Formats: sequence, C-alpha cells, structure tokens
Amino acid sequence: MIKKQNSWLLAMLAASMALPATAQTKRFITVSGKIKFPPPREQQEKFPFLVQKQEGDDRVTIDTIRLKPDGTYSIKLDATRPQFYILNEFEEDRLTVWANKENLRIDFRGMDTAFIRIKNPPYVYIQGSEENNLINQVNFIVYRNYQSMIEIGRLQYKASLAKDTALERAMQDQYGWLGDDMDERLKLLVKMYPNTPVLLYVLDYLHPRKDKELITAELGRLVKKYPYLEEAKSKQVDMVKAEAIARKTAIGATAINFTQNNVSGKAIQLTDYRGKYVLLDFWASWCGPCRAENPNVLDNYEKYHKKGLEILAVSLDDKKAAWLKAIKDDGLTWEHVSDLKGWKNEVAKEYNIRAVPSNFLLDKDGKILAVNLRGEELTQKLEEIFGK
Repeated sequence: MIKKQNSWLLAMLAASMALPATAQTKRFITVSGKIKFPPPREQQEKFPFLVQKQEGDDRVTIDTIRLKPDGTYSIKLDATRPQFYILNEFEEDRLTVWANKENLRIDFRGMDTAFIRIKNPPYVYIQGSEENNLINQVNFIVYRNYQSMIEIGRLQYKASLAKDTALERAMQDQYGWLGDDMDERLKLLVKMYPNTPVLLYVLDYLHPRKDKELITAELGRLVKKYPYLEEAKSKQVDMVKAEAIARKTAIGATAINFTQNNVSGKAIQLTDYRGKYVLLDFWASWCGPCRAENPNVLDNYEKYHKKGLEILAVSLDDKKAAWLKAIKDDGLTWEHVSDLKGWKNEVAKEYNIRAVPSNFLLDKDGKILAVNLRGEELTQKLEEIFGK
C-alpha cells in the first residue's frame, strides 16, 4: 500500500514538473498599443502593419497586425527562444523589439498629420521590459543625433547658397563631431550593459571598421554566453564580409565595377568612366545631410567638369518620383542610377554603405583616391588635382 502511494505521488510530482517545461515550449508574449493617427484603410491594405524578422539583408514577414476600429492593436509573439522582432507600422515606422518574458506596450504616432511631413518618424518608446530599455536608449541617442544633423544640414545649405565657406566648413566639422559623439555614447552603453543579449542591438549601430575590435570581442562573448542567439552568429559572418569589402574599397584599390540603370532605364557601368576622374556619390532624396551637401557638389562639378571631373550618383531611394523630384529640385545635372531598393541597393551592398552621404573619389584608372570628402575637403582635393 505504501509502495502504491509512493508511486502515485511520484507520478503526480513528475506530471507537475513536466507542466512548466511544456508551457515553456509554447510561451508567447503580447505586444499591444494604439496608433494615434491610423492611415486610411486603403493605405493599410497597401502597406500593412507587419511583424517581421531580419534574415541577412531581408526582412521576412511572419504575421500581420489588424487594427481595431479605435486604433488599438494586440499581437502575440513567440518567445520560446528570446529573439528580436521588427514591427513595421504601415511603412510609417519600423521598431525593433526584444521578445522574452514580459508583455510590451507600444504606442505609435501613425500617419503624420503635419502640413509639412516630418522626414523621419518620431521617437517611439517601448514599455514593460527592462531589457527593451536598452533599445529605448539606443533609439533615443540615434533619434536626437539625426535631429541635430537635420538642423546642421539646414544651416549648411543656407551657408552654401550664401557662399559662406567659413560657416559651411564649421557645419561640416559639426557633422563629424556628431558622428563621433553618437559613437562614444553607444560604446558607453556597451560597457553599462555587458550581460544582456540585447547588447547586439547596440553593436549594430557601431562602425564595422572603426569599432571592429570592440564589436568582434563582444560578439564572441555573446555567442559563448547565449548559444541560442542566432542573430549574433549572423553578425559574426557579416563582420567577415565587411572586412573583405573594406579591403576592396580601401584607398589605392580599384573600385568595384557595377551596372545599374539611370533615370531613363539605360544601363550604366562604372567602367564607362575610365579616363576621367569620378566622384562616386551615394545619396538619397530623403537624406537631409545629402541634400545639404548637394549645392557644394554642384559648385565643384560646374567648376571642374570641363577639366575632366565626372559624377556618378547612386541613389538609395525606393520611390522613383521622389528620386526624380530631388534631382530636378537640386539641379543635379550629372548621371544618376538606382535600382530603387532603398538600403538594399545592390551597389550600396557591394560597397558596404552604412550611411549616406558617402562617396569615393576615383582617378582615371578607377583607383580610389579618397573616401567621404565633403564640404571644403572635397573642394581642396579637387583643387589639388585640377588646380584652382
């Protein structure tokens, strides 16, 4: 009798111990919130509210979120394995979240209702998770940095139109300072949060060349401590690829040839420009700093084109109308190409472009003479080549 009772108790204990494990394999978290200004229904159908995962250069859709009539939403995310998800809110905003133990609340502004549309989405806060507070901090640093760059770009544009080279040079220096400042703030977060897998989100914002040693060391620690973190393993592979590209795009290397269509659909090759000095310029219509730099590039083009300077501009736009309008509005008379894939532009991927504006100055043989010349630096380099 005692034996049977013990067997029954053991069986009950075993069953109760198994329940959490079973629940663990089916664990979900709920993300809910409200869209303050939902887009019209037809726009929601054209650009749905998506849950996505980043796989290499692609965002893969795994679910669609449907808004309720009052603009609220709720979605369950699989958190069996802690992982990152992207909430793509009607292409108005994209927010990365970390799904682990806690439910999250995220309110979005939605469709911009201002008379002049904001060029970048407003800051979005993730509530309900200490781990996501690291993402909140990174996003706020990046958000404020970009707001400052927009303002500096506006001042630089005015200085360029007024031919105020001293102010233009000062604004250009501020660009560099802002980039360094953001980098230092992010590296401080790396030191402050060394024991969380969400640290991977911070590493994605550091420069793969300048911060290579730090990123490599932290990735090694993350992979060792969190073997399930596939995103960290993928990042290690990306770092190896970036290093290979860095060697191919270093000063002295022959620029990687490519073919891409111009605004009329004609295929243009980089090697078509052999025998000329070429400024290979990566930009986009939506990029404030790019548009602020365009008057300076135009001035140099008009000054040195007859002496042998060509410009080939690669746009990271994904909407042809916006691309063409920016070319016309800024009076950019050189050749422009794009595959209209945004950040997935094939040429930008080959050159590992992580920010715009970016450029490469090539000599007559297609070798890279300089990288990322802007403002007065570009003018001085061209004066060295062509004279004043």
